[in-house]
Amino acid sequence: MPAKIRPAGVPATFVSVAAILALAVVGVVVLGGGKAAAVQQLSCGDTITADATLHHNLINCPNNGILIGADNITLDLNYHRIDGDGEFPAAGCGPQDDCDLGVASIGHDGVTVVHGSVREFAIGVAVASFVGNARHNRVLDISSSKNDFFGIGFFGVARSVIRNSSSSRNIPPEGDGIGLFGSNHVRIVHNKIRHNPGPGIHVADSNENLIKRSVFSRNSPGILLGGDRFEADRNQIRRNRCARNSACVLVSPGTRNVIARNRISKGGDGVAIEKGHRNVVARNDIVGPRGHGVYLALNRPPIGGHDNLVRRNFVRRSGADAFLVRREDRHSRLKRNLAVGTRGDGFDVQSRSAKLTRNEARRNRDLGIEAVRSVHDGGGNVARHNGDLRQCTNIVCN
Repeated sequence: MPAKIRPAGVPATFVSVAAILALAVVGVVVLGGGKAAAVQQLSCGDTITADATLHHNLINCPNNGILIGADNITLDLNYHRIDGDGEFPAAGCGPQDDCDLGVASIGHDGVTVVHGSVREFAIGVAVASFVGNARHNRVLDISSSKNDFFGIGFFGVARSVIRNSSSSRNIPPEGDGIGLFGSNHVRIVHNKIRHNPGPGIHVADSNENLIKRSVFSRNSPGILLGGDRFEADRNQIRRNRCARNSACVLVSPGTRNVIARNRISKGGDGVAIEKGHRNVVARNDIVGPRGHGVYLALNRPPIGGHDNLVRRNFVRRSGADAFLVRREDRHSRLKRNLAVGTRGDGFDVQSRSAKLTRNEARRNRDLGIEAVRSVHDGGGNVARHNGDLRQCTNIVCN
């Protein structure tokens, strides 16, 4: 199961897109002599330097859609669509050009993009800065789909918002919904992210972001924190709904992230902490995953974290063990979790340094709690009506 949810080629994707956006800084300056915001009818490839409203669809743009060339600008798509030609790279795009961006703001603060749709570009909406953090930018009520790399991409962005938007059905094999790279204090709230071949949201080298009250469906995985050489720390994943993703949340690596009060159904696994420490997985409701409800660490390759806390989660009807702690994980704690009706063990704890306190396992097909010798028994664990009459191994159960 872990092999299925690890997205391949993530670093390569980021490098290629980052190179495009880094060169876009030059491209915006070059295009500054183009049509200005005063022009009533915007066209493909225009750069705006004042507030602008789109009054008609832009169809089959051969390269860029609209570029934003100044701070504190609002681009209102006015419920129209900016449409690329689906060809990447764009014809005639040189190594010093910015290419195939639906709406792009490079190095500007206070930019708002609202009310419309973007599709069939390399990146649907790109907000970036490579000389500092672009701040206070907003993407509101935007639908972005059928893009090669990202529906919405934030690169070097701080204190910004993506709200009431959707990013779905982006193009295999890359095709992430939303990407945060080198971005901090971003709020991603009330969005719908569906049917992406890559992660619904990929958070890499980005810290203290909030992902809340969004819907994730059929992504691979729903949310990826970290990814290969990237890390993601102190992010908050709260009150989201996940259905039929390869995993709802995958952390590898990440530190002090909080994954709490999410509703997760079906799909592959619920929450996976493959590598990282001091993460908190709390009060998630996980129903019917094909794999595990919550797992810590991997056997192949042998990687793990330490001092993670798994608390008050409820896993029902999982296809494998509800809670799995592999031996590569160290000093993590499972407290007050409930496992009911799984096809494996309620709790399978392979790490001797793990501590189990006041967990409950009922009506699971195998053992309630299967723990290795010398596991730390915090007391108060309960196992009843499980398929294996022993109920628990190497730990005291009531």
